[in-house]
Amino acid sequence: MRRLIYKILILFFFFLLKLNGQVIQSNAWKALFSDYSLTSSKTFRLETHVRTKRFMTENDQYLIRPSLIYKLNQFSNFNIGVTRVSTNITEGRLIENNIWQQFNFVFPIKKIKHFGWIRLEQRWQKKDGFSNEFGSRIRFRSGFDIPISTALKPNPTSFIIFNEVFLLLEKNFPYTYNQNWTFIGFQKRVSKKLLIFSGFQRNSIKKSDFFVHKNIWSSILFYKI
Repeated sequence: MRRLIYKILILFFFFLLKLNGQVIQSNAWKALFSDYSLTSSKTFRLETHVRTKRFMTENDQYLIRPSLIYKLNQFSNFNIGVTRVSTNITEGRLIENNIWQQFNFVFPIKKIKHFGWIRLEQRWQKKDGFSNEFGSRIRFRSGFDIPISTALKPNPTSFIIFNEVFLLLEKNFPYTYNQNWTFIGFQKRVSKKLLIFSGFQRNSIKKSDFFVHKNIWSSILFYKI
Protein backbone atom coordinates (compact mmCIF):
# COMPACT_ATOMS: atom_id res chain seq x y z
CA MET A 1 0.00 0.00 0.00
CA ARG A 2 2.83 2.42 0.85
CA ARG A 3 4.52 1.72 -2.51
CA LEU A 4 1.27 2.57 -4.29
CA ILE A 5 1.02 5.89 -2.42
CA TYR A 6 4.66 6.75 -3.22
CA LYS A 7 4.10 6.03 -6.94
CA ILE A 8 1.00 8.23 -7.00
CA LEU A 9 2.91 11.08 -5.31
CA ILE A 10 5.78 10.86 -7.83
CA LEU A 11 3.39 10.86 -10.81
CA PHE A 12 1.41 13.77 -9.36
CA PHE A 13 4.39 16.08 -8.86
CA PHE A 14 5.83 15.10 -12.26
CA PHE A 15 2.49 16.15 -13.76
CA LEU A 16 2.70 19.53 -11.98
CA LEU A 17 6.16 20.19 -13.38
CA LYS A 18 4.89 19.62 -16.92
CA LEU A 19 2.14 22.25 -16.59
CA ASN A 20 3.39 25.63 -17.75
CA GLY A 21 0.91 28.50 -17.55
CA GLN A 22 1.13 32.23 -18.05
CA VAL A 23 -0.20 32.96 -14.54
CA ILE A 24 0.68 30.96 -11.41
CA GLN A 25 -0.74 31.71 -7.96
CA SER A 26 0.11 30.32 -4.51
CA ASN A 27 -3.13 30.27 -2.52
CA ALA A 28 -4.75 28.87 0.63
CA TRP A 29 -8.31 27.60 1.07
CA LYS A 30 -9.96 27.14 4.46
CA ALA A 31 -13.47 25.77 4.97
CA LEU A 32 -15.85 24.60 7.68
CA PHE A 33 -18.61 22.08 6.87
CA SER A 34 -21.25 21.90 9.63
CA ASP A 35 -23.76 19.02 9.46
CA TYR A 36 -27.03 18.77 11.35
CA SER A 37 -29.09 15.56 11.06
CA LEU A 38 -32.78 16.26 10.45
CA THR A 39 -33.84 12.60 10.10
CA SER A 40 -32.06 9.29 9.51
CA SER A 41 -31.94 10.08 5.78
CA LYS A 42 -31.79 13.90 5.64
CA THR A 43 -28.98 16.23 6.73
CA PHE A 44 -28.65 20.00 6.58
CA ARG A 45 -25.13 21.16 5.72
CA LEU A 46 -23.70 24.68 5.90
CA GLU A 47 -20.36 25.30 4.17
CA THR A 48 -18.32 28.45 4.78
CA HIS A 49 -15.18 29.02 2.70
CA VAL A 50 -12.41 31.61 2.91
CA ARG A 51 -9.96 31.61 -0.01
CA THR A 52 -6.84 33.77 -0.18
CA LYS A 53 -4.07 34.60 -2.67
CA ARG A 54 -0.35 34.80 -1.95
CA PHE A 55 -1.02 32.02 0.52
CA MET A 56 -2.89 33.98 3.26
CA THR A 57 -2.02 37.62 2.58
CA GLU A 58 -4.64 38.70 -0.01
CA ASN A 59 -8.38 38.04 -0.08
CA ASP A 60 -9.65 36.10 -3.07
CA GLN A 61 -13.12 34.64 -2.38
CA TYR A 62 -15.78 34.11 0.27
CA LEU A 63 -18.35 31.34 -0.18
CA ILE A 64 -21.48 30.45 1.77
CA ARG A 65 -23.17 27.21 0.67
CA PRO A 66 -26.20 25.75 2.49
CA SER A 67 -27.58 22.44 1.22
CA LEU A 68 -29.80 19.46 2.00
CA ILE A 69 -28.36 15.96 1.75
CA TYR A 70 -30.72 13.07 1.01
CA LYS A 71 -29.28 9.64 1.77
CA LEU A 72 -30.30 7.20 -0.97
CA ASN A 73 -28.51 4.11 0.36
CA GLN A 74 -25.26 3.08 2.05
CA PHE A 75 -23.17 4.10 -0.96
CA SER A 76 -24.88 7.17 -2.43
CA ASN A 77 -26.72 10.39 -1.66
CA PHE A 78 -28.19 13.39 -3.43
CA ASN A 79 -27.60 17.05 -2.55
CA ILE A 80 -29.44 20.20 -3.52
CA GLY A 81 -28.24 23.62 -2.46
CA VAL A 82 -27.41 27.23 -3.20
CA THR A 83 -24.11 29.11 -3.17
CA ARG A 84 -23.15 32.76 -2.82
CA VAL A 85 -19.64 33.55 -4.03
CA SER A 86 -17.93 36.92 -3.55
CA THR A 87 -14.73 37.25 -5.60
CA ASN A 88 -12.15 40.01 -5.29
CA ILE A 89 -11.46 41.46 -8.75
CA THR A 90 -9.75 44.63 -10.02
CA GLU A 91 -13.08 46.44 -10.44
CA GLY A 92 -14.34 45.55 -6.93
CA ARG A 93 -16.37 42.41 -6.12
CA LEU A 94 -17.88 39.91 -8.54
CA ILE A 95 -20.94 38.27 -6.98
CA GLU A 96 -22.20 34.87 -8.08
CA ASN A 97 -25.37 33.16 -6.88
CA ASN A 98 -25.97 29.63 -8.03
CA ILE A 99 -28.33 26.70 -7.54
CA TRP A 100 -26.86 23.23 -7.77
CA GLN A 101 -27.79 19.55 -7.72
CA GLN A 102 -25.27 16.82 -6.92
CA PHE A 103 -25.19 13.02 -6.95
CA ASN A 104 -22.47 11.46 -4.72
CA PHE A 105 -21.30 7.85 -4.77
CA VAL A 106 -18.81 5.52 -3.09
CA PHE A 107 -17.67 2.13 -4.44
CA PRO A 108 -15.68 -0.03 -1.99
CA ILE A 109 -12.84 -1.95 -3.66
CA LYS A 110 -11.55 -4.23 -0.90
CA LYS A 111 -10.10 -1.75 1.63
CA ILE A 112 -9.93 1.14 -0.86
CA LYS A 113 -12.91 3.40 -1.60
CA HIS A 114 -13.52 4.87 -5.03
CA PHE A 115 -15.64 8.01 -4.63
CA GLY A 116 -16.97 10.77 -6.80
CA TRP A 117 -19.76 13.13 -7.69
CA ILE A 118 -21.60 14.74 -10.58
CA ARG A 119 -22.73 18.32 -9.92
CA LEU A 120 -24.91 20.53 -12.12
CA GLU A 121 -24.81 24.29 -11.44
CA GLN A 122 -27.03 27.14 -12.66
CA ARG A 123 -25.03 30.35 -12.16
CA TRP A 124 -25.93 34.07 -12.05
CA GLN A 125 -23.05 36.55 -11.87
CA LYS A 126 -23.24 40.30 -11.31
CA LYS A 127 -20.72 43.12 -11.01
CA ASP A 128 -21.43 46.48 -9.36
CA GLY A 129 -24.97 45.32 -8.51
CA PHE A 130 -25.97 44.64 -12.14
CA SER A 131 -26.64 41.21 -13.66
CA ASN A 132 -23.71 40.34 -15.87
CA GLU A 133 -24.01 36.74 -17.02
CA PHE A 134 -26.03 33.55 -16.68
CA GLY A 135 -24.61 30.12 -17.43
CA SER A 136 -24.68 26.48 -16.44
CA ARG A 137 -21.80 24.20 -15.60
CA ILE A 138 -21.33 20.50 -14.89
CA ARG A 139 -18.59 19.04 -12.68
CA PHE A 140 -17.24 15.49 -12.54
CA ARG A 141 -15.12 14.36 -9.57
CA SER A 142 -13.43 10.97 -9.22
CA GLY A 143 -10.99 9.87 -6.53
CA PHE A 144 -9.70 7.24 -4.12
CA ASP A 145 -9.67 6.96 -0.32
CA ILE A 146 -6.80 4.68 0.70
CA PRO A 147 -6.45 3.73 4.40
CA ILE A 148 -2.90 4.16 5.69
CA SER A 149 -3.09 1.89 8.74
CA THR A 150 -5.88 -0.28 10.15
CA ALA A 151 -4.18 0.01 13.56
CA LEU A 152 -5.46 3.60 13.84
CA LYS A 153 -9.11 2.56 14.27
CA PRO A 154 -11.59 3.89 15.42
CA ASN A 155 -10.04 7.18 14.24
CA PRO A 156 -8.28 6.22 10.99
CA THR A 157 -6.14 8.28 8.64
CA SER A 158 -6.56 7.96 4.87
CA PHE A 159 -4.59 9.03 1.83
CA ILE A 160 -6.88 10.97 -0.55
CA ILE A 161 -6.44 11.71 -4.24
CA PHE A 162 -9.02 13.04 -6.69
CA ASN A 163 -9.45 14.87 -9.97
CA GLU A 164 -12.39 17.09 -10.92
CA VAL A 165 -13.22 18.42 -14.38
CA PHE A 166 -15.51 21.45 -14.99
CA LEU A 167 -17.36 21.85 -18.28
CA LEU A 168 -19.56 24.77 -19.35
CA LEU A 169 -22.94 23.84 -20.80
CA GLU A 170 -24.12 25.14 -24.14
CA LYS A 171 -27.57 24.15 -25.40
CA ASN A 172 -27.82 21.76 -22.40
CA PHE A 173 -24.71 19.81 -23.46
CA PRO A 174 -21.18 19.80 -21.88
CA TYR A 175 -19.32 21.80 -24.48
CA THR A 176 -16.49 24.02 -23.25
CA TYR A 177 -13.64 23.11 -20.89
CA ASN A 178 -13.66 25.47 -17.91
CA GLN A 179 -11.16 24.20 -15.31
CA ASN A 180 -9.57 21.19 -13.64
CA TRP A 181 -8.82 20.45 -9.97
CA THR A 182 -6.32 17.83 -8.82
CA PHE A 183 -5.95 17.11 -5.11
CA ILE A 184 -3.56 14.94 -3.11
CA GLY A 185 -3.56 14.84 0.70
CA PHE A 186 -4.89 13.19 3.82
CA GLN A 187 -8.06 12.72 5.80
CA LYS A 188 -8.04 12.18 9.58
CA ARG A 189 -11.00 11.29 11.77
CA VAL A 190 -10.48 12.93 15.15
CA SER A 191 -13.75 11.79 16.75
CA LYS A 192 -17.27 10.71 15.79
CA LYS A 193 -18.14 14.37 15.21
CA LEU A 194 -14.90 15.77 13.80
CA LEU A 195 -13.04 15.05 10.56
CA ILE A 196 -10.06 16.93 9.10
CA PHE A 197 -9.27 16.97 5.37
CA SER A 198 -6.08 18.68 4.18
CA GLY A 199 -3.62 18.60 1.30
CA PHE A 200 -2.22 20.15 -1.87
CA GLN A 201 -4.51 21.11 -4.74
CA ARG A 202 -3.68 22.25 -8.25
CA ASN A 203 -6.35 24.21 -10.15
CA SER A 204 -5.94 24.95 -13.87
CA ILE A 205 -8.49 27.52 -15.04
CA LYS A 206 -9.00 28.44 -18.69
CA LYS A 207 -9.35 32.13 -19.42
CA SER A 208 -10.05 33.63 -22.83
CA ASP A 209 -6.54 33.17 -24.22
CA PHE A 210 -4.43 31.78 -21.36
CA PHE A 211 -4.51 29.56 -18.27
CA VAL A 212 -4.31 30.46 -14.59
CA HIS A 213 -2.67 27.73 -12.48
CA LYS A 214 -3.32 27.88 -8.73
CA ASN A 215 -1.16 25.98 -6.24
CA ILE A 216 -3.36 25.70 -3.15
CA TRP A 217 -3.07 24.31 0.35
CA SER A 218 -6.66 23.29 0.97
CA SER A 219 -8.08 22.35 4.39
CA ILE A 220 -11.64 21.44 5.41
CA LEU A 221 -12.99 20.81 8.90
CA PHE A 222 -16.13 18.62 8.95
CA TYR A 223 -18.18 18.90 12.13
CA LYS A 224 -21.42 17.13 13.09
CA ILE A 225 -23.58 19.27 15.35
